[in-house]
Amino acid sequence: MSKFYKFLLLILNSWVSLIFVILFSLASFYLAQVTKDTNLFAASGAVVTVFGLFSMIRFTTIERYINQEQIIAASTGVTGPPLTPEESERYQRDYQAAVKIQLKKELNSELKGISLTITGTLIWAYGSYIPLYLS
Repeated sequence: MSKFYKFLLLILNSWVSLIFVILFSLASFYLAQVTKDTNLFAASGAVVTVFGLFSMIRFTTIERYINQEQIIAASTGVTGPPLTPEESERYQRDYQAAVKIQLKKELNSELKGISLTITGTLIWAYGSYIPLYLS
């Protein structure tokens, strides 16, 4: 099961998942037009929503987004024996830079997840109301 989770995280953290979701929705829209059944497109919103939720489950969003500067500032990384002030400052600066990069990755993942969840839910709810254009 751990291999499955690692694979899932790998897919969700890449642009492959976003491309897959977009292509899946476009294919569903096309099939809905061809078969004259807009429920096919509306149902694709469920897939988009699931991908969005999977993308969000790793982190908490709002609190980290609002408090990101405080999180970075509180992350000194200094826990060992006493250092000289210069060493401590350099170590703290490097550690805060690493925390900032990690925080940015987490927030990007969560914001992508929120966007996919909202988009998927709207398609799922209202996709069947889009008129058929191909005749």
